[in-house]
Amino acid sequence: MFRPLRSRKLCFASIAPLASFTLACAATLLAQTAVAQSNFPSRPMRLIVTVVPGGGADLLGRLFASKLNERFGQPVVVENISGASGLLAYQTVQKAPADAHTLVITTSSAYNATMYTGKVGDPKKALAPVAQLTSQPLVMLANIALPIRNMQELIAYGRKNPDGLAFASPGIGTSSHLVGEIINQKTGLKLVHVPYKGIGPGMLDAIAGRIQLVFTSPTSAGPLVRAGKLRLVVASGARRSAGLPDLPTMAEQGVDIDWVSWFGIFTTFGSPRQNILALNAAINQTAATPEVLKMFADDGADPAPRTPEQFGETVNHVLDTGARLIKEMGLKLDE
Repeated sequence: MFRPLRSRKLCFASIAPLASFTLACAATLLAQTAVAQSNFPSRPMRLIVTVVPGGGADLLGRLFASKLNERFGQPVVVENISGASGLLAYQTVQKAPADAHTLVITTSSAYNATMYTGKVGDPKKALAPVAQLTSQPLVMLANIALPIRNMQELIAYGRKNPDGLAFASPGIGTSSHLVGEIINQKTGLKLVHVPYKGIGPGMLDAIAGRIQLVFTSPTSAGPLVRAGKLRLVVASGARRSAGLPDLPTMAEQGVDIDWVSWFGIFTTFGSPRQNILALNAAINQTAATPEVLKMFADDGADPAPRTPEQFGETVNHVLDTGARLIKEMGLKLDE
C-alpha cells in the first residue's frame, strides 16, 4: 500500500553541506541514468514468441515488436521458438547477454509449466519480469458440432460419454492443463488431457474434431472464435472479465474455479534496472494506444499495466498457486 511521506521540520543550516553533497550525488546519478537510458537499446533487439506463427500470441508479439521499433529506433526481430512448454525460448533468453536486448513474450500458462520442472533453475530468478500486458481468465472452447454451451451441458454430455471428451493444452503443468484437471476433480468427469507443442495445433485439432475442448487465453482464442470455427463456452475467473462481460464464469455455473492468467514480457535476469524501466515505460505506453487496446478488447483481455516489481509479484503468486495444485494432484511434469 502506498503511504504518503510524513512531513518533517529540518534545520537547513546544520545540514547544508550534507545537502549540497547529496544533491550533487543525486544529480550525477540522474545524469548517469539518463545516459544509460538514452543509449538503450544500443543494437537490434530480439523478441521471442513461445508459439508457432499465426496465433493470437504471435500477432500480439509482432504488434509490440513493431511499436518498440518505432519508439526506440532500433529493429526488433521476432523469433518463434516453440515447444517444450516454452523451455527452449526461456533458455535462449537466459543465455543472452544480461542487458535487456533479448525479450520473450509469453503467458502464465506456458511460463508456469516450465518453471515447475526446475529445468531453468530457481523459478523466481530464471527471467526478469519487464511488463505485464493483460490479466484475463482462461476460456473454454468447444468444437462447434458439440452440444456444449455451458458447464451444465458439459457435465451432462461428459457423463453420457465418459470417454468422449478430450482437451488440449500447450503442455503438462500449464494453466490450461491444470484447469482441465480441476474440472475433473470438481465434477467427477474424466476429461482426457492431450498436451501439444503450443496451443495453436491443439485448436486446429479441436476445429477438425480430433479433440473436443480447449482451455486457453482469450487472446489466443479470439481469431478462431470470431471466425466461427470454435465456440466460446465459459470463463475460468470468479468474476466476469471486463473484456468478456457477456461470458459467464465457471463459478457462476456451479463449478468453483477461480483462475486468472496473464500475458507478459520478460528479459534476461540480471539486466540493468534502468534498461528494464525504459522497456517497461515504452511497453506500457504502447499498451495504452487505441490500436493495442482494441486488440485486447477484441480478444476479451483486460489491460494490466504494472511496474516490473508489481508484475513480479503477480508471477510469483501464480507460480506458488500452481505448485500447490501440482502437488495436490500428484502430476508428473516430465512425462
